[in-house]
Amino acid sequence: MKIYSSIIALIFIICISGSISAQNPEYTLIAKNFNRQAADSLTFEVYLQHTNPSVKDTFQYAAGQYFFLFNPNIANGGTLTYRILGSGLPASQIPRNPTVSNNELRLAGNILVGQGNGFIISTASPGTLIVKMSLKTSAGSFASNENLDLQWKNAPGPGFYTRIYAYVNMLNTEVTIPANHFIDTATVSINQISQIVPDRYELNQNYPNPFNPSTKINFSIPRTGFVSLKVFDISGREAADLVNEVLSPGEYEYKFNASNLSSGIYFYVFKSEQFTETKRMMLIK
Repeated sequence: MKIYSSIIALIFIICISGSISAQNPEYTLIAKNFNRQAADSLTFEVYLQHTNPSVKDTFQYAAGQYFFLFNPNIANGGTLTYRILGSGLPASQIPRNPTVSNNELRLAGNILVGQGNGFIISTASPGTLIVKMSLKTSAGSFASNENLDLQWKNAPGPGFYTRIYAYVNMLNTEVTIPANHFIDTATVSINQISQIVPDRYELNQNYPNPFNPSTKINFSIPRTGFVSLKVFDISGREAADLVNEVLSPGEYEYKFNASNLSSGIYFYVFKSEQFTETKRMMLIK
């Protein structure tokens, strides 16, 4: 009788343990750090963060496919090229075959590596870098009056959509949570806000100032040329490299997110071939 009771108790423990471990990992999926590298190209990053480690000790990544909807008119009549620049995943688990199809940006899923070989997704913000992507037009520049308008393509709906998989209890399991898919538009960096040709170079005071953690820096350029915009701390050490590209005449606005910097006084320096100016700003957290 005691042996029988022990077996029943053991089965009960195994069942309870199995039900706990069977709970799926949860996550936040975010596209952020948008940056226009040049007049004809931009980059952004996709991060996956494990958000319920107390329920599921690890998030063992099995696979993911990543689909966006966007405004194809930014191509400005050119052909768009979509490619992967980097990833925090091992090569075997990086998504594949980046393509542009009408108003979709597509990344196909990786080949499954098997239980025990999946990459462990980070619990620390912003998570694991899934991919850093580049989008480029064959035209000389993106259309200045069009926005990217990027958004996740999630279920339900026709065709392919974003899906996330993890290894749970030895099985490849879909754990997709569309409500947890975000686009961080606060990290969209430089935008041309006017095509009117100004009569001189000008660097405006950032606004708001003081700020936490984001602020806007506006500048004007009267002719096409290479410009740079950098941020330095009070000791003169470079804290952020914001702009390094050839820009056409107009007024520009850079949305600077300093969430990774400490409180203090910083200086932002604008340089072109004919003009240099420095202004001070204060970050208060």
